[in-house]
Amino acid sequence: MRQNDPGLVAREYATSERLEQRRTNCTGWVHGEDAWNEALAAIAEARPRRVLDAGCGTGEFARSIAAPEVVGVDLSPAIVERARARGVDARVGDIQELPFAAGEFDLVVCNWVLYHLPELGLTELARVLRPGGRFVGISNRDGHMRELWEASDDPWSRDDFDCETGVAALERHFGRVERRDTTAFTLWQTREALQTYLDAYIEMAGPLEAPENPYPFVATRRNCVLVAEAP
Repeated sequence: MRQNDPGLVAREYATSERLEQRRTNCTGWVHGEDAWNEALAAIAEARPRRVLDAGCGTGEFARSIAAPEVVGVDLSPAIVERARARGVDARVGDIQELPFAAGEFDLVVCNWVLYHLPELGLTELARVLRPGGRFVGISNRDGHMRELWEASDDPWSRDDFDCETGVAALERHFGRVERRDTTAFTLWQTREALQTYLDAYIEMAGPLEAPENPYPFVATRRNCVLVAEAP
């Protein structure tokens, strides 16, 4: 099943439990160039006043953005409630039909979300961004976490939106597009810790079994930050 299947997306994000369980720093250690920090740097460069975090999830990233006003939007009411509990101005909404006026934001963030959506999502993100505003989004490069997925019978089909295809997709809606690659590593000390991480994918990938060895187990995080400017 592909990650942009609406039924899968609705089931997967009906609660925040599996999303939060997939944070690799909850089950393992993360070292190296963190895509999160690179995205925050790209945001800080623009010095935005009003920021939209589209697909804000449970609000961790939105809370880290240094801007006078940060608004989050997510399709799942349960996840929006979790973000609000963290102090985020989060609202229920569909990225394919955003409840905001054209040009309302200086900067739009969309991390690890666009592979769930058809290109209409990019049309809407561009619409709510003011002329000269900035888009910032984290995505996965080819081979992301390859060591882990190859050891777990690789359940994934190719994403419709990733670092390799994302630049061309963004260029259809924005002006200048830049890709900033990052490489980091996640280390799980025990098989039990890695199994906890894999169990969070049961809705999207079915049951997955952690490899028996070696431990500590290390997987390479191959990400990128895509930065685009509105015309």
